[in-house]
Amino acid sequence: MRLVLVVYNTLMLAALCLFCPLWIPLVRFRQKYRKTFFSRLWMAPPSGFEGSVDAADMSTAVWIHALSVGEVLSAEPLVKALARQHGVKNLVFTASTRTGVETARRVIAPHVRLIRHFPYDTLFSVNRALAVIRPRAVVIVETDLWPNFLCLLKRRRIPVYLVNARLSGRSYRGYKRIAFLMVPLLSIFRRICVQAERDRHRFIDLGLPDETVVIAGNMKFDQPPVDVPPKAYEQLQAALGFQGGNPVWVAGSTHPHEEKILGKALQRLCTDGLIVDLIVVPRDPDRAGDVCDEFCGLGLQAMTMAQLETQKRLPGAVMVVDRLGILRILYALADVTFVGGSLVNAGGHNPLEPASVAKPILFGPYTDDFDWISRTLEKSGGARRVANEKDLSDTIRELLLDDKNKNEMGQKALAVLNRHQGAVARTMAIINVDALSGGRIPVQASSGLLGA
Repeated sequence: MRLVLVVYNTLMLAALCLFCPLWIPLVRFRQKYRKTFFSRLWMAPPSGFEGSVDAADMSTAVWIHALSVGEVLSAEPLVKALARQHGVKNLVFTASTRTGVETARRVIAPHVRLIRHFPYDTLFSVNRALAVIRPRAVVIVETDLWPNFLCLLKRRRIPVYLVNARLSGRSYRGYKRIAFLMVPLLSIFRRICVQAERDRHRFIDLGLPDETVVIAGNMKFDQPPVDVPPKAYEQLQAALGFQGGNPVWVAGSTHPHEEKILGKALQRLCTDGLIVDLIVVPRDPDRAGDVCDEFCGLGLQAMTMAQLETQKRLPGAVMVVDRLGILRILYALADVTFVGGSLVNAGGHNPLEPASVAKPILFGPYTDDFDWISRTLEKSGGARRVANEKDLSDTIRELLLDDKNKNEMGQKALAVLNRHQGAVARTMAIINVDALSGGRIPVQASSGLLGA
């Protein structure tokens, strides 16, 4: 492992020197890099706003880390459980992306003492972060594995857990190609809590010991419910410029080139005389302006929420959301939902968000990142897979013209969510039993879990 680290750090240093002419302008002129660069390079100490603590007070901290928005939302119920058990003052949370940190400040902040950007994986930055946080344990949610970070934890004998882990077919094949690096890294984890039997089999096939990999289920099923009073629905509709009457279609977490397919599907619906209010929530809110241009290029009207603050909504305009944190509420407002990243080969996104508000779910053919969840929702009748704009428009038309079928589909999706809850409790039990029993735990935390 030492040789691997030497090669890794040498290559990283060479890459930094080679790409420095490109890297410096990116940091200088691109907002998303400029806002995170220094905080990831040199972690700030606790401030007065965060409780007037110093580094010595952080020596009992549990450090929870999530990559970006989806992982942060997955971590929310686990963070709440850890806060109940260990106390808010003993928890620190990090995310790697700007949007991830913004989401954490919105949903995680009440349950932790500190929120920070995850450090760059250089010895300089990681050592600084460890000096600030001084964790007694680290929990990584789903992914984001970095050699220097993990090896420094091992060197300091700090236990680290990988929870809510999954290994898609694409990632599994990639890990196999660099098994000489991945197996030693993954072996640093005291326990890997996976979502399903297929994930456990893939980790073990890479070469990990049976006792390291434990099935705990998917924490995304444990997400807190959305409770929006009827009056809040009306206020949200008014804020979006919708006066009610038309059915609402919400397309969440969309990717480049996908919005064009959605626009063509909307045009087909309009041609057939079905007027639908479409709300599009790009995965990256900074793309909202480009998404509006995409719809306008098809001859459709489109506006961002920021534009709505200064002018009225154009009749029939597609609403493009340019802010974080309201997708699940928008799903609750919808008559029918589409989960993006699935009509283009981006792996798909979390279909449990619309399931949690009992809405019928549509997604495309590319759902590798949520394969088991998507297939389970399909089998239950709570979701349907579409192939192109014609398939999408035909399915939306069918659902909007049949309220009984539409409502039953939403209830079936919600039933899937309710049936598979409990992963947070199982994950907590695995971590706690591991600490108390010297590591002797069953490979499957619940006999009720279904393999995939």
